[in-house]
Amino acid sequence: MPAPRVAILMPAYNAAAYIEHTVNSILRQSFGDLLLIAVDDGSTDETAAILARLAAEDARVLPITVENGGPAKARNRALEAVPAGTEFIMFSDADDEYAPDAIRTALEKGGGADLVLMGFSIRQPDGSERLYAEPEAHYTPETLGGALGRLYKANLLNQVWGKLFRAPLILDNALRFEDYRWGEDRLFLYACLKHAQSVAVLPDNAYTYIMHPGESLITRWNPKKLETSVRADEGMEALCRRFGVTDERDFRYMFMKNVFSCLTTLYAPSCTLSRAEKRREIKRVITDERVRERSRDVFGGLPVQILCAVIRSGSVGLNAFTFRAVAFVGAAAPKLFTRLKHKK
Repeated sequence: MPAPRVAILMPAYNAAAYIEHTVNSILRQSFGDLLLIAVDDGSTDETAAILARLAAEDARVLPITVENGGPAKARNRALEAVPAGTEFIMFSDADDEYAPDAIRTALEKGGGADLVLMGFSIRQPDGSERLYAEPEAHYTPETLGGALGRLYKANLLNQVWGKLFRAPLILDNALRFEDYRWGEDRLFLYACLKHAQSVAVLPDNAYTYIMHPGESLITRWNPKKLETSVRADEGMEALCRRFGVTDERDFRYMFMKNVFSCLTTLYAPSCTLSRAEKRREIKRVITDERVRERSRDVFGGLPVQILCAVIRSGSVGLNAFTFRAVAFVGAAAPKLFTRLKHKK
């Protein structure tokens, strides 16, 4: 297969209701020298059949089917299929959409950077959208440190979609996704930043993350969420050392937001733990050494200060009451909850 200039990698599991729209948003890009590598992760619906049909209609679609193993393994399989000589790699979920000029903009404005971070929006089930973007900038390892905390808080360092990666950055360093079912995007992105010699930030809205009714991987309880959060915080500490960052307040704040999520999702519908099991999980989280240390000297407004104080209290009962209430607010007023959650 001839090497495309850009390969887009997409894991897909039971995405029959959405995947054709997503694929079309990629195939209809104003930049056409691309290959979409779509990995059907053992779907039980019509996902594989839809991909086969789309591949028959457009040779730029390469469908692959694997046994169900999760998005990390599916992405890793897609990385193995990237043709030699491919210049850039992008990622997509199977139920979102790319803006029509996303790839062309990344190539033309990104300046050939190892990593291009673009703006994106999150579309709620009611159709409302929130944009996440930062002004255009171009960084080297000597200059990135001053912007790292701001980019982190702006939610630009948590996902792999909506970004353009130089293929050798990933392939020459044998970078792969770890299987946590939550948070592996940021671990992969931090590994890329560890090796990147240039980073571009573009304000253009390149990608729309579509929130569908019901729970997502973000809002679902995951027993590995604390472990992944700790791993991510350790990775960010390593990046701070690499880029000469000395002020840790932004990074403490972001870590504690992940901790809040660990506790809040205990009260999500997907969490089937008993009351006693939830209390044991709360105790495990609030007695974690890193959680207790990072919960001090955190800024981010009064709500963050209060939640950190609740955690430092060491009271399982108080934490259970507080984070059950936070979960209730999140379910009852999702827009308000999103604004508070992503407050910079």
